[in-house]
Amino acid sequence: MKDRITILFASAVQKEQEQFSEIIQLNNLPYSLLIPSDLKEADNFLSNDQSIDIIITDLHFASGAFADWLSLWPHPAIFLVYYGEESKALEVIRDESSSFLMRDTQFRHLGSLPAMIQKVLGVNESIQRQNTHLQLSEKRYMNLVNSLPDIVYTLDGEGRFVYVNEAISHLGYTPAELIGKHFSTILHNEDISRVSRKVVLKVLEGQKTGPEGAPRLFDERRTGKRMTKNLVVRLRPKSPSPYFETSAVVYAFGEVASVGMPLPEFEGGALGTVGIIRDISHHQSREDQLEKELSLKESLLKETYHRIKNNLQIVSSLLHLYLGDLEDPDAKAILHNVQNHIESISLVHEQLFSSQAFERIEIRSFVHSLVEQILHTYEIDRGLFPVDIICDSFMMSSQQIIPLSLVIAEVCATSLNNLVVRQKGTLLIRLQKEEDNLIKLEINDSGLIAENNAAVKGSPLPTVGKTIIEALCQQLRGTCEWHWKSNSQFILRFPLIFDKQ
Repeated sequence: MKDRITILFASAVQKEQEQFSEIIQLNNLPYSLLIPSDLKEADNFLSNDQSIDIIITDLHFASGAFADWLSLWPHPAIFLVYYGEESKALEVIRDESSSFLMRDTQFRHLGSLPAMIQKVLGVNESIQRQNTHLQLSEKRYMNLVNSLPDIVYTLDGEGRFVYVNEAISHLGYTPAELIGKHFSTILHNEDISRVSRKVVLKVLEGQKTGPEGAPRLFDERRTGKRMTKNLVVRLRPKSPSPYFETSAVVYAFGEVASVGMPLPEFEGGALGTVGIIRDISHHQSREDQLEKELSLKESLLKETYHRIKNNLQIVSSLLHLYLGDLEDPDAKAILHNVQNHIESISLVHEQLFSSQAFERIEIRSFVHSLVEQILHTYEIDRGLFPVDIICDSFMMSSQQIIPLSLVIAEVCATSLNNLVVRQKGTLLIRLQKEEDNLIKLEINDSGLIAENNAAVKGSPLPTVGKTIIEALCQQLRGTCEWHWKSNSQFILRFPLIFDKQ
């Protein structure tokens, strides 16, 4: 507080002015007193003397005109009022630090006036400090908001701009020229009806959407889970170009007054919206480019599968030609086996070529096709050689399906190479998905009897075939067992590592 206080004392009671001057002299108070005789002189004091700290007046000086006029001047004031004038004084007081003091006919109220002056000036100084701090904070905040690359805006209840930061210049606008204009000014024409409150809410009238189904709007007025997030729109620059389009994502929330502040004195205005617009054009372009590259790679991958399949078919056809010239049954069995393996791998690539998943194949249809192909290679009549297939439906990666198909071909070859010694019976192939993503393959041949049959006793599997199956089982990270008693039973268990369902 200042060492010396300048007071404008404008009272309709001259005796009151004289009495207060005496109190100042007697108590040696640090006050400089300015006493106007009329409204014009009071105006001159206020206009020319910038050092006035406080005004002391009543409701009758200059016939009450000064009290009504006082709200124009940024000075704290103390009103000296008679009993019954309190409500009128409260109507006149505009400054938060101002107050009033009840008059006494013996002027005893003037004795408490210095304490009231100190209190009012103390409150005024505190308010000024707070306002200065708020102004500095607001300036820092506005500087921060204006430095953001994202567009930050406030809309009134009708969707018109109340505030927008400098980032709007990216679209060619200045903040000033958008104030008062509707938000749709910066939206692509085709997007307005999709994200505008006036259009969308009419369609949803009477419906209960809940947080999940709540419409996403640029002029959002909800907060919490129902506020608008990730609303993708196209922005319209001030000078639109057919070769340039800006995509942006909008985050909007409401429950603010139309001037952007939720203060009680502005509750009369319709609720507005605060929002952020983030330019995602670069990301959108990058996503489009990645989609094109992915599509190209998928086409190349399909073409690769197709060519591998065709090349394997050529090799298989050559083997078939050689088989026609062979008489030795053992040599034929070996070439049949090799042809089976080639056809199995070829079938995998054929399935991959036609699959939408590229690296995954639906296993049930594949196993049926594989068995049919194996029987066709050996020229087996299904009526004379019944085969039952029980298979669950699930997806499997090509990294596992190739070794699995080779195992099935190798084990089936055992039955097909021993047709001369088998009895009537059925070849059962069962592939099931168990708990913990374990796959169980079981191949049962009830017609291949090992007991009392010298041709298949113990195990008819050649050393090479056994080595191949063991290597394939290791590749599948599984375990296998083969039982030869009353019939042939092969069991393989392995984890489904690449299952992405």
